[in-house]
Amino acid sequence: MVWKEKVEELESDQKLLSRLMEAIRNGHNGQVENLIGIIRTNTSKEQVSSYIATNFPHAAEEGSPYKAATWQRPPQSPASPLFRATLGTARPLFKVPAKPWTTVTDDDRLVSHLLSLWFTWRHWCYPFIDRDSFVSAMQSGHETDGICTAALVNMILADACFDYDILDDDHVRPSDEKPLQDLFYEEAKRYAETTARKRSLPSIQFMAVQWMFLENRGIDKLAYAIMREMTHHLKQFQNPGRSQEARTPPGKEPISSPQQLLAYTSWAVFVSTTAATFAVRNRPVMEPPINWQARLCQGKPADVWSPYPRVSPLAVTHPSCYLHHLSGLYEICYHISQCVFVDDTAKINPVARDSLEELHRDLTTWYNNLSDCVQVTGVQTPHTLSVHAQYHWAVLVLSELTLTLEAEDDDDATLALLFPVIRAQNMGSALAIADLVHLQSVYWGVDHIPISFLQPVNAALSVVINDLDGDRCKSSFVKLAVALHGLSRRSVSAESMLRVLHLRLRQLHLKSSDNFKNMFKDADIQFEGSVSSPAIGVKPAGKAATAFGAGPMAESYEALVEKWSQFHTRAPSSSGSSSSWQND
Repeated sequence: MVWKEKVEELESDQKLLSRLMEAIRNGHNGQVENLIGIIRTNTSKEQVSSYIATNFPHAAEEGSPYKAATWQRPPQSPASPLFRATLGTARPLFKVPAKPWTTVTDDDRLVSHLLSLWFTWRHWCYPFIDRDSFVSAMQSGHETDGICTAALVNMILADACFDYDILDDDHVRPSDEKPLQDLFYEEAKRYAETTARKRSLPSIQFMAVQWMFLENRGIDKLAYAIMREMTHHLKQFQNPGRSQEARTPPGKEPISSPQQLLAYTSWAVFVSTTAATFAVRNRPVMEPPINWQARLCQGKPADVWSPYPRVSPLAVTHPSCYLHHLSGLYEICYHISQCVFVDDTAKINPVARDSLEELHRDLTTWYNNLSDCVQVTGVQTPHTLSVHAQYHWAVLVLSELTLTLEAEDDDDATLALLFPVIRAQNMGSALAIADLVHLQSVYWGVDHIPISFLQPVNAALSVVINDLDGDRCKSSFVKLAVALHGLSRRSVSAESMLRVLHLRLRQLHLKSSDNFKNMFKDADIQFEGSVSSPAIGVKPAGKAATAFGAGPMAESYEALVEKWSQFHTRAPSSSGSSSSWQND
C-alpha cells in the first residue's frame, strides 16, 4: 500500500514537472514571473498545480471546458481593433496626463480611459480613495503628499485592466507580447519599492488596491500577506495623537480634509478585509475604525454616476451614504465573525442561539433603516445592487450557522419551530441574490458585474443547486451561473469557483459536460456582445433595455436565461446519466 502511494506521488510529481516546464516555455514573461513568485513563497505542490491549471490553460489537460480562460483573454493593447472601436467612440470621464505618472505609455487618452473605467466599475465596491482629490492631484502633474503617487497611479491602472475590453478570438495576443496589465503592475511595484515613506496614506491605499488585485489573479497567499501588512501599516499610521484628533461625534464632519481622506480609507479597508475573512469564516484582521464615519446625505444632491463607456442617463448617487451603510453592514459581519469564528481556522465556537437571533435582528434593523438613495427600488446602479446582495449574503451565512451550530441553549421543541423559518430565510436570500445579479446583468451587462458580487453569487449557488425542482430555483441557478461565468472572465478566483461548480454538477448528475459547455458557450457570446455594445444600459425613467444590441449578440440576456432554465432534474442512476435539457 505504501509502495502504491509512493508510485502515485512520483507520477503526480512527474506530471507537475511536465506542466511546469510547458508553462515556463509557452507563458509570457509576466505569467512566468508570477509563477516563480508563487513557488518562492513555499506554496504547496497542489497549489502550484492549481495555479498552472488556472493561468496556463495550454499546460493543463486536454479537453478542459475552460480553454477560454481569463488569462487566454488578457486586457487588450491599444493596437487591437476592438479596443480602438470602443475607445474611439467614448469620452473618458476624467482627462488626466500619462506623464509623469507612468512610463508604460505616453497616451493620455488611454490612461484617461482606464482611470474612468476604474472609478466607474471598481472603485465603488471598496472606495479606498477619494476620487475628486485623487483626480485633481493627478491632473496637476505633481506628486501631492498624502493624495497621489506614481506607485498608486500605476497600481490603479493595472487594476483597471480587469475591466478593460476583452480580446475576442480573432485578436489573441501574441505569446511574446506582455499584457498591459503586467506592465502597469511591474511599474507600480518598482515605484513602491523605491518609496521612502511606507506609512503614508497613498502607500496604504496602494497596498489596498494591490491585495485585491492579487486576489483577483488567484495569488491568494501573497494577497493575504499584503492584506495583513496593509492593516498593520494603517494601524501604525493612525498613531494615538492622530486618532484622538480625528475622533468626532457621530454625524459630524471631520475637522480637516486629510482626516476625511484617512477616515474614508480606514472604513473602506475595514469593509474589504472583513468581507475577505467573512468569506472564509475566519476572525477579522481589523477592528472597526474609531475615527469619523461617513455621514448620511439627508436628501441633499450629491454625485452622479454614469456607466462609462456606455451611453445612458446619469444617475444621482450619494457616495457618503453608500459607504455609511456598507460600513454598518460589515460592523455586523464583524460581530458575527467575533462571536462564531475561531482564529484562522474553519472551526466555529459554540454560542447561545439567542446571540445568533440578536445578530439577525441587527441585520434586519440595518436593512429597514437604509436611506432612500441606496434602496434597490430607487436608482439601481451596480453598487446599490451589490450592497443589497452583500446584505443577503450575510443573512445566508448567518442562517447556515444557525442551522449547523450546536448551540448551548438548544431544545427539540424550539428547533422544530425555528428550523423551517431559518431554511426559508436561507433559500430566500439565495433567490434574492440571483434576482439582484439578474438586474445587474439586464441593466448594465454581464461584462461589468462588480467583483463584490462574487462571494454572494457563489454562496447563493451552493444553496440553489441543492433544490432545483422548482421553476424559480432553476431560473435562479442559470442567472447565478451566468454571472459567475462573467466574473470568471475577469477574475481567477471566480474561475476557480466555476470549476468547483462544474465538478459539483457532475457529482449531482444534474448536467452533462457537453450541456455545461454549451450553456457557457452561449454565455461567452453574451459576454463578448456585452463588451462590444456600448449602447447597453438603462433607458430613461429606469426602464431596462430589453436587448443587448446587435453585432456579436445572438440573443438577449433574458432569452439566454429562459433558454437554459428549461431543464428536467433526474435522480442519479447507476449508469451516471445526466439531466435532460429540453433545448438540446
